[in-house]
Amino acid sequence: MPQETGPSRAERAARTRQALIDAALRLFAERGYDATTTEEIAEAAGVSPRTFFRYFPTKESVLLRGESDFVRSFTGVYLAQPETMTELEAMRASFVILAPGLHRLRGEVKLYRKAVASSLTLRGRESANHAENAEALAEAIARRRGAAVPDAGCDLLAALGLTVLDHALTRWLRGPAHIPFGQVIDGSFAVLQDLARPSS
Repeated sequence: MPQETGPSRAERAARTRQALIDAALRLFAERGYDATTTEEIAEAAGVSPRTFFRYFPTKESVLLRGESDFVRSFTGVYLAQPETMTELEAMRASFVILAPGLHRLRGEVKLYRKAVASSLTLRGRESANHAENAEALAEAIARRRGAAVPDAGCDLLAALGLTVLDHALTRWLRGPAHIPFGQVIDGSFAVLQDLARPSS
């Protein structure tokens, strides 16, 4: 009979990493980011401080790990949309396609936002991340247009898209958990398009 084996080294490492993430988010949300230490995070996760630093160089890196993955994934999806779509339609479709990945992290996203709200330092970092995300979107829009660099129109559309996305995210987190994030994104873009239509 084959011998039963326990979790692999990679599986144990993944569990430890996730335990640190869960503990950090919970403590940041409960106590505030600035009042939480790496030692407290390690203790809550059931590991030593030394183990914490094997996975994350700072407590900020726990919070902001992959924070922009959603937007970084945007370029490939956006450029794959049919040319018959307008830029706004392509952006709307791309965000909806990417939404399920974020939907699975709803609990983490709620704790993340609460942690950011607790710290002036993190709010500044969040603002810088937002600017980087807007730049990435503008570059994707420029590529779809066949332009070498984004112009003012690309910058404006990118800023508009992120504003709608943030509006949808806020509504989604405040609403029932069973409603798909993609559905809320789609609804927010629909509201934008209604506002843009001339009144009869």
